[in-house]
Amino acid sequence: MKKYLLALILLMPLTVNASSPKQELSDRLAKVNAFSANFSQTVTSPDGELLNEGKGKLAVQRPNLFNYTPDSEDENLMVSDGETLWIYDPFVEQTTAMWLKDGTDHTPFVLLTRNDKSDWENYLVNQQGNIFTLTPKNAAVQNKLILNVMSNGEVKGFTVVEDNGPTIDYTLLAFKPKAPAATMFTFTPPEGAEIDDQRQ
Repeated sequence: MKKYLLALILLMPLTVNASSPKQELSDRLAKVNAFSANFSQTVTSPDGELLNEGKGKLAVQRPNLFNYTPDSEDENLMVSDGETLWIYDPFVEQTTAMWLKDGTDHTPFVLLTRNDKSDWENYLVNQQGNIFTLTPKNAAVQNKLILNVMSNGEVKGFTVVEDNGPTIDYTLLAFKPKAPAATMFTFTPPEGAEIDDQRQ
């Protein structure tokens, strides 16, 4: 009996101090509240065929601010001003505006910038070292997310895996943990662009 009690006492601190993968991910992201980085992007088919490559710049400031600017003028620009998520498609010259809280299904950047407990509750989170795999609980949401976040809060990259669709992999480079200029988080639709306002 004494041996059993001793073993139980020794195990108790491990049980108390161990955090869930979901909490560990949230804690790591909270260590860096603002950053900017360059990114490289690859898009591959379910068969592993390379479909597209791209580069650009990413700026984040919590809570709720981000700017995703691809180098290619044909790729979508995304900006969150804290309330509205703006998505500009230069190919069709259309701007989509939606409430940020409704944008979690459209881009992983919303999850990274909000770092909100209510968002994480929608996912099953598994951890292997610095790799966190987020599987949506809602079967209607088909995007699985994989985040690479160091213990110091640096985001090394993330992957969006679409069910029966392409895999989009982002690698972050030249990571700078400091607040970007406030002008990065404002957006004005280009003159003549069609506006699809979904903030109803």
